Amino acid sequence: MQFHTERLLLREYTLDDFDAVHAFASDRRIAEFVEWGPNTAADTRRFLEACSFAQSQPQRTKFTLALTVPNGDPIGSVSLSLVGGKGELGYVVAADCWGRGYATEASQAMLVFGVQDLSLAEITATCRPENVASARVLEKIGMSRIGLRKADKLIRGQWRDSLVFSASAESMPWSSGTP
Repeated sequence: MQFHTERLLLREYTLDDFDAVHAFASDRRIAEFVEWGPNTAADTRRFLEACSFAQSQPQRTKFTLALTVPNGDPIGSVSLSLVGGKGELGYVVAADCWGRGYATEASQAMLVFGVQDLSLAEITATCRPENVASARVLEKIGMSRIGLRKADKLIRGQWRDSLVFSASAESMPWSSGTP
């Protein structure tokens, strides 16, 4: 499975991606806003093995793709997890690549995939309230903020809040056609 966007190739991970994935997944700047990391080498291996396992499932419920510039190594991930007939979107981009629009471009492609190809009626995403850039990404791709979950994520021993965003197939201007 792979998608081409204007500037990116979103593709399946392979075990050969270890060095590139570990480079961004072990970065403390990334771990500031997510419940995992910074990754150890063992954590990165487990992540890639889990991606490989998900790819092999006949009734796939997790789509985690490497975010790459064409002919390049992964600089992040974008994922869509299926839970109860709905989707949950997630993404991470290497800190050295922040501010270039990659998260927006990759997340938009995954949102389109979920609505058009998987026929999901709703896709949600969360981010920490202090992660203004991530909230902006979700707004740019057409998701609406629908709430705040108090103390719902345990991050390095501290309970943190999450902003909740949602998009429905009906709310997407391109849901009946090509974006």
